[in-house]
Amino acid sequence: MSIKYVHCFIYKDNQFLMLRRNNPPFKNMWNCVGGKIMLDETPRDAVIREVKEETGLTLQSVHFKGIATWNQAGGMYIFLAEQFIGDLIECNEGTLDWKSKEWIMQSPDVVSSIPTILEDVLTMDVPVEFALFYTGVEYEGDIWEYVILKAELGDNI
Repeated sequence: MSIKYVHCFIYKDNQFLMLRRNNPPFKNMWNCVGGKIMLDETPRDAVIREVKEETGLTLQSVHFKGIATWNQAGGMYIFLAEQFIGDLIECNEGTLDWKSKEWIMQSPDVVSSIPTILEDVLTMDVPVEFALFYTGVEYEGDIWEYVILKAELGDNI
């Protein structure tokens, strides 16, 4: 399985920092901040870099929550961050905005995997696999099944 991406749930004052994407995939949809892992970069280093590039925020603490996979073919490392410094910047990737958990869970404009895994990301105390199964290839189509798989992922990511 290929895991080439990172996503970060950035949390402050009962809200999450979301990005309304300018480009595919998921153009015009709200998603977490994240991106591709560069060669010779750890997932933790990648998420710190991506958050800084896309938001201007410097993460002071980041917690590895597991991996989200799609159709057991690909996936992304999932992180949660509650401590950061800096001010938001304009982002070429899209529009940044703080959104409540309730809004994220109900909005049709949020990428479907986000409300599906959000509660589990917040409550799981060990890294797991958030296994998403889509009706299409990779992450296309509707989610028809979601399961949490125990995984030997450790926290040394």
